[in-house]
This record gives sequence, C-alpha cells and structure tokens, in this order.
Amino acid sequence: MIAAIPVMSDKKEAKLSLKFARSPFFALINREDHTFYFIENPFSEDEKGVGPKILTLLCKDNAVDSLVAFELGLKLQQHAKAKGLQFIILNENNNKLVDILKLMGLE
Repeated sequence: MIAAIPVMSDKKEAKLSLKFARSPFFALINREDHTFYFIENPFSEDEKGVGPKILTLLCKDNAVDSLVAFELGLKLQQHAKAKGLQFIILNENNNKLVDILKLMGLE
C-alpha cells in the first residue's frame, strides 16, 4: 500500500506541488512499513500525455495504489479511476510533506 504525493524537492520539508503530473518529485509513502522515499518525475517537462506516463511510472514501476494531492486534472482522474486508484484530495495549498507524514503517523 503505497501513496504518491507530489512534492517540489526530494526533502522531507518540501512543499507539496500544486500540479500533480508536472510535479518535479514524488514522495512515495509505504503505509505498511512506515517508510518513504523520493522519485524524480522524468515527464514533468513533457508537452503532452504526462498524466498517463506518470501513472504508469507510479503504478507499474512503484506499486502505488493511492494519490494524495490538492487537485487532479480530469484526464488524470479518469486514468487513475480506470486503474482502481484511490485519491485523497487535500483542502489547503500550504502543506509541506512533513505535515502529511505527521498525519500518516510517520513523524
């Protein structure tokens, strides 16, 4: 059970990215063993098709089953729903990763 959170850097104090698919990094939170790690988004600067590419990277290559974000674009939501992913939409745009880690009991 791994959640993907879009973040602006690969630091625990990173701000969450407002744009999910174009986020420079993702924090991947393993809810079973209470660990997390970062991956870089190789598609953040691509012109088209970023949503499906990042979902493939997250799900197929990293076993992500849920997405945590401020918003998800309609196409990304459709692709995520087709993959059976859970989305958790946050209501504030000033959170940092460390805040989410505390909420998840990892800090």
